[in-house]
Amino acid sequence: SPAHRRHRRLQWRHDAMGNKGLGNCCCSWRPLDSAMPLSSKFSEMVPTSPDPLPMPVRTPQPHRHLILNLDVNKTVIMTDSSTGKTAEAVVNEELASACWGREVDGCWRMEIPQPTALRPRADEGQPQYISYAEWVSATYPGDRSTRARLKASFTGQGQPGFGLSDLAQRMRRNLLGPDGTEVNLIPAFFELLLHLKRERRSFTLCFRTFGEDLELIAEELTRFCEGRHPLYPGVRMDGSDGEPDYRLVLDDPDRFGTFHREDGKVSLIMGTFDQPGEGRHRHVENRSVQFYDGMSGIQILSGLSNVRDFLWKRCGVSGTLGLRDYYPYWKSKDMTAEGGKIFMFDPHTTCTKHALFFDDNIGFEDSHIVQPMSLRDPERRFFTTSLLQSHMCKAEPLEAISDPSYFVKHVQRLEVGFQKRLAAQQRLKKTILALRGANAWKHRIRRSVCEAQQDKGLVEYDAWKELRVEEGSCSQREMPTE
Repeated sequence: SPAHRRHRRLQWRHDAMGNKGLGNCCCSWRPLDSAMPLSSKFSEMVPTSPDPLPMPVRTPQPHRHLILNLDVNKTVIMTDSSTGKTAEAVVNEELASACWGREVDGCWRMEIPQPTALRPRADEGQPQYISYAEWVSATYPGDRSTRARLKASFTGQGQPGFGLSDLAQRMRRNLLGPDGTEVNLIPAFFELLLHLKRERRSFTLCFRTFGEDLELIAEELTRFCEGRHPLYPGVRMDGSDGEPDYRLVLDDPDRFGTFHREDGKVSLIMGTFDQPGEGRHRHVENRSVQFYDGMSGIQILSGLSNVRDFLWKRCGVSGTLGLRDYYPYWKSKDMTAEGGKIFMFDPHTTCTKHALFFDDNIGFEDSHIVQPMSLRDPERRFFTTSLLQSHMCKAEPLEAISDPSYFVKHVQRLEVGFQKRLAAQQRLKKTILALRGANAWKHRIRRSVCEAQQDKGLVEYDAWKELRVEEGSCSQREMPTE
């Protein structure tokens, strides 16, 4: 009403003059929520009420449905039966990527006694540390077999990492069953499932891989869900207890499929893992989506909007999916995020699902192997450092092998980060709404900004300084080739 607007103008004027306000009024209006953070310059200019109302008690947010996108190799599976890579070889490779030193007289010498995923900072004037894996790759650039052999024997007798052989044995035991046979899915993954079940969380598993290892995943996950896994006997996540069935059933075409991508076109083919140009079809001439014409028992969804709608609805139902991503397209895009694994998520405050993506090849400054897409605005580009606080996690195999609660901790971290992100959006919205119509202050804000820009002593503020990790902070890994 006009009276209401007049009261607002008077309230601004009196507060700006340092008065106690206008007393009680039917509006009970306050210019700004006092709990809202503002920069020092703006907080001096924008008046606040001398006796602000207490913040209302917020009802706790209900748990959102979790969509857990999980890469396979070096994320939830460490061994590789297709290449004969054993648990011992994997542990050695991971330690070789996490141990740091320098080259001395043509040989690599370890200088940091404890393994760490992030590169230690060198003293001023000293060359940076390099991991043993990086040194091997630089020393034998054209000899893949030698590189693999040296990294796989890093803690062996007479090797640079022999002093870590006891640690390697302890890590290796985490990849073995009670009878000494190797398991595929690591305990940290199963501990996540048990934690979510105990907490009665609603969630969907979605395995994502470029390779042909989803059948191996399905077999071991089924044993776990039916209580037949040697490390977790008696567990039930097969629906027999009236709760969701998390087995990956490969005779249900609604549970598994493959992406196919060409420039400007995305397709999802449910009911098959076959891809033109890959595996037993590597020699086919027609590598377009027409490759699937006439194939029985499949469903083809073409176009980004159709794929998005199907996956978002399907991932809203508790259970397990297995999706094969399209490596040839990623390779054609120079292995950049533009051609990476499509990751649909909803970053808005009204969302009811929280999508997460775990992959060991995600970079700190570039998502690299993952292509994040907002559900409502697929063309929007996102800051990787920001998404690493709320939606994505660069999986660290060394930590995932060593710590059974690894995934539980990171899911909790990302949920907290997402809630903080949404709360920040709400605070920003309230600030903008509070400043709308404050024409009397616009010239003062503009003048203050100009003065700040001319202030030679002004220090540039980096809001992400404490969270940003430089891309070269980790040991450089060899990229997947198939």
